[in-house]
Amino acid sequence: MKFKIPQGEFTKLLIFANKSLLAKANLPILANILISATKGRLEVVSTNLETATKVACECDVEIEGKVAIPGKLLLEFVSQLPDADLVFEKLGEEAVVSTKRYSGRFATQPVEDFPAIPKIDKGTSIMVAGALLMKAIGRVAFCAAMDEGRPILTGVLCELLKNSLSFVATDGYRLSYQKILVERAGEGGVKIVVPSKSIMEVGKIISELGEELGEGKVEILVGDSLNQVNFKIGRVEYTSRLIEGTFPNWQKLIPASFTSKAKVSKEEFIKIVRVASIFARDAGNIVKFKLESAGKAGGLITSSAVNAQVGSNEASCEVELNGAGGEIAFNFRYLLEMLSSVDSEEVEFEMIESLNPGRLTVPGDNDYFHIVMPVRLQS
Repeated sequence: MKFKIPQGEFTKLLIFANKSLLAKANLPILANILISATKGRLEVVSTNLETATKVACECDVEIEGKVAIPGKLLLEFVSQLPDADLVFEKLGEEAVVSTKRYSGRFATQPVEDFPAIPKIDKGTSIMVAGALLMKAIGRVAFCAAMDEGRPILTGVLCELLKNSLSFVATDGYRLSYQKILVERAGEGGVKIVVPSKSIMEVGKIISELGEELGEGKVEILVGDSLNQVNFKIGRVEYTSRLIEGTFPNWQKLIPASFTSKAKVSKEEFIKIVRVASIFARDAGNIVKFKLESAGKAGGLITSSAVNAQVGSNEASCEVELNGAGGEIAFNFRYLLEMLSSVDSEEVEFEMIESLNPGRLTVPGDNDYFHIVMPVRLQS
């Protein structure tokens, strides 16, 4: 096996391939990537048995072959080499990577020990714009639970209905929903739960490919058995197992209507939340908000936090208020994470009373909302 490849191009391939490598693999072979060189083409594959990444490029292949080689070590070495053509050659049980004045020798593993990557032969194919998919992932996936106590909540619900694909994630304290249009979909509705870590990696791959993605399309292939999903993103294929189980009936969390709505500058809202967070950090992260009329000026939203050992604060900003207003309290971290996930200049905040969920939306975007559960106010 022998091929020549530019250092920059090889580094890119290894960065993508390392997405499915674990920091500490239980099986030694899982710390390796499989490099396959065929006529004019180089393919690199990695897997941790839950996800798999395959990336390919054109390459000057002199001798065809395959090799299993430590992925993280190879990336660390190659990324430090000068920008020049590299020669990769398998010699016996070792692989040698060399360029002018640099060379490295790596122990290899038997290729036959590398796990087979499952293929989806039959399933539903969905074509979607990469930019829309990345936006949906960024607005939703962070709401999935980190605690494995309820595994189903560590995933993102993806549901295909006719020409749209909706995404929902919740950890029981907040919920995000985003719907996007699809350009092509197979017949029949599909409902799957993708691990949040996996779908976040898909968003990162779209971002990292950037302009290289070409027309910007991503193909999502869901197997008929509904146990795995494959994302084809340009020259990168990312496959993930799905989470089994029934996603909660999240619609029950959404109030039928709200009695007060305030439109507010996102940056101003972030400022008053951050100021209150200074005092709330050691007081359960609880920040109280008060919506009230300000006469002809419209309305005000005021944030406040109290810490007996530190002190207290109040900060306010102007809003366009419809309704009577009221008081409600939230974990400030949930608000800041939501506000950082949207790129609009304004957001709309809706509430009913202090014990009902609040809703945050983006003006003009009817396909997105974020629900936050309140914290009980102390008298």
